[in-house]
Amino acid sequence: MSIPVNIEGKLRDSKHSDHRVIVCSDADATGGFLIHEWWTGSAGPNEHAAFDGWVEDETALDAYFAEAGWQIDWVNQG
Repeated sequence: MSIPVNIEGKLRDSKHSDHRVIVCSDADATGGFLIHEWWTGSAGPNEHAAFDGWVEDETALDAYFAEAGWQIDWVNQG
């Protein structure tokens, strides 16, 4: 599985309205990846009222998304 970094995705199968996700590299701080997710009305502590998760490497990132089972339309992915 190849999860794009710094590309916003919209979840097709979410119970939340306009559910979005973006993966950001955290290489400078931890070497891992931050996963931010938000939706209309979310109240997370990050930008866009997003919630976040963290994984240590690409293998863990793939496992995170596999476990979530999300169907995602990635925006601006070429």
